[in-house]
Amino acid sequence: MKKYVVIGGQYQSYAYGEADTLVGAKRIATANVEYWDNWQGWHYPAIYRAEDVEPINNFYGEGYAPAFGAIPVATRAYGERWVNA
Repeated sequence: MKKYVVIGGQYQSYAYGEADTLVGAKRIATANVEYWDNWQGWHYPAIYRAEDVEPINNFYGEGYAPAFGAIPVATRAYGERWVNA
């Protein structure tokens, strides 16, 4: 596993990819902006350290989800800049 994992999803976690650098993870997240229903609009997937995620199996298939209490390394609101933790 690489150093960073990009995880999004409105109802279930979906891992978009892994990257060795934070810049690479931000590029993956930017390329995979999600539109959430119920008037919630556009959302960027969050970026987590590899040690803060755990393997899961949900209706998307096998992937990763943030471990309980994990804090994202970087997040971004739509139309805003990246915020690094």
